[in-house]
Amino acid sequence: MPATVHAGTQGRWHEQLCRILVERLRTVVRADGAALKSSALPSHGGVYCFWWTGDLQLLGGAECVRKVELAGPAGRPVLLELDDEWLGISTGLPLPLYVGKTADSISKRVGQHLRLRCIRMLPVFEGHQKQPRPTTSCQLRAGVEQLFSRTKDTRSLILDNVGLSWVELDGDQHAANRFYLEDLAVGLMRPPFNVDIER
Repeated sequence: MPATVHAGTQGRWHEQLCRILVERLRTVVRADGAALKSSALPSHGGVYCFWWTGDLQLLGGAECVRKVELAGPAGRPVLLELDDEWLGISTGLPLPLYVGKTADSISKRVGQHLRLRCIRMLPVFEGHQKQPRPTTSCQLRAGVEQLFSRTKDTRSLILDNVGLSWVELDGDQHAANRFYLEDLAVGLMRPPFNVDIER
C-alpha cells in the first residue's frame, strides 16, 4: 500500500491525542511498579503524549526546579524557565509534558521512556544544568527528574502524577502522518520535554 499523507485528518487526530486515556500511569503497571502490565497499552505504532495529570501544586513547590540550562550553539549555555504561562498552570487542566511517535509499539516506547526498574534514573543533583541521560529514549523520565532534581523516588512521582494519551497510526503507510501529527502537537501544546536548542 503506498504511503499517503492525510492532511484533512491531522486536526481530528490532534483532537484525539488531547483525550487522556490513562489518567494515572499506575493503573497500567504491575503492582510492584517495575514494569508495564502486559497488553495494557497498544502494541501498534502511533503518536503519544505524556501529561501531568496530578497535583499542580507540586509543580510550584520548592522541590520542583523549573529552570534548565541547555547546551546551545557553540556550546554556550541557554537558560530556559518553565514559568506558569509556558506550562499553562492557570488553566487548572492537565499539562502536556512530551509528545512522541513510534513506528512499532506504543507500549514498548512508553516502557523505554519510563525505565520502571529504577526508583530514580539520574543521580540526585543540585542546580539547573541539564543532566546527561543514560539513553536517547527516556525523555519523559529524564525531564521529570530534571524538574525534581532532589526527589529520590521519581518512579512513584511519575506513576501517581503522569497520564497518557495516544493515536494509533500503524504501519509504513502512516510514517508521514506520524511525523506531521507529532510536529503539529508539539507546536500547539508546547510540551517542555520536547524542547531542543538549534545547533
